Amino acid sequence: MPPRTSEFDPYHTFKFQVRLDNTVIAGVSKVSALGRTVTPNEVKQGGDMLAPRQNPAAVTYDEVTLEQGWSADSAFERWANEAARLQSDPKVKRFKRTVYIDVFALNGNLAPGPTASAPIASYKLHRCWVSKYVALPSLDADNGGVGIRSVTLKHEGWERVI
Repeated sequence: MPPRTSEFDPYHTFKFQVRLDNTVIAGVSKVSALGRTVTPNEVKQGGDMLAPRQNPAAVTYDEVTLEQGWSADSAFERWANEAARLQSDPKVKRFKRTVYIDVFALNGNLAPGPTASAPIASYKLHRCWVSKYVALPSLDADNGGVGIRSVTLKHEGWERVI
């Protein structure tokens, strides 16, 4: 007997949108996984000869990479330029931004209007800045592939807001 499929199957990963300061960024085709690591802190107690105890210590967050088809949209480029200008102009203020990643159900509709559905999950990335920007994809006259540009973001944590 084949396995039963139902609405409780795992969600698909191709229905999502990325918002930068609540503005949807068009054409984002791939988002790397959100991850965090909690490093252990060993605590040795006097008189306890068995083993040291482990407690959570510092939390580090993985970088997030966003990929976008090469287009006329310059939102990522303008943002990446803010971080690059920081060394020469310390007055730059908007190099850290809030990024939201919204995930929709398979039957969800991303189009605005009365038929739009709410996301099933939304993650807020705090104080993101562009640590790597690939503005021009590799060009190959023998290949008809789509150009992809990408931004890699450092951030100070994330939380699920939906």
